[in-house]
Amino acid sequence: MDNYSENFEKMKAQLCEEGYKEKDVTIASGKAMVSGVLYALPFVLVFGLLYRFFLIGRAHLLEVSGLPFYMLFLAITILSVVVHELLHGAGWAAASGKGWSVVRFNINAMMPSCACKAALEKKAYFIGVLTPFIVLGFGSVLFVFIYPGTVSLLTMAVNFISAGADLVIAVHVLRERAPLIADHPTEAGYIAFYK
Repeated sequence: MDNYSENFEKMKAQLCEEGYKEKDVTIASGKAMVSGVLYALPFVLVFGLLYRFFLIGRAHLLEVSGLPFYMLFLAITILSVVVHELLHGAGWAAASGKGWSVVRFNINAMMPSCACKAALEKKAYFIGVLTPFIVLGFGSVLFVFIYPGTVSLLTMAVNFISAGADLVIAVHVLRERAPLIADHPTEAGYIAFYK
């Protein structure tokens, strides 16, 4: 067990000693990915159709295929994922009122990840979960309208789809009546603490 997981277990134990009951709301990674794509798909389709019907005439289309296309897609994905995780951290740092001390960045299987190390009030946790979706997702939509084309359309699709699992978690958070929510250290989701 790593140091963060140990601290998470200590936090859980302390909250239980204070009279909180815990509810595990974690989602298996495969299910989170599939559900996330389904949650993000309406945004990709709506804005993709707006692009197709209203912006294609002034689109900057790149004539790329094969390896150059995959390299472009990989570059957009890597940059988007890094910024996505930084935005989770910024959201939790700001919403918690405790700054970056509550944020933990990690790399698992060569993928960056961000977790909140503190149990937060529902609203603060919710803000941190949705910050990448709002900033990158709708920022990408703005990019598509300002500079329609291959790069902006790919960027928008990547940013909405990469925030899909966050949407799944956010829907669960909205249903919570728990006063405190702690980000799970290794799984997609959280532990809700009730009194």
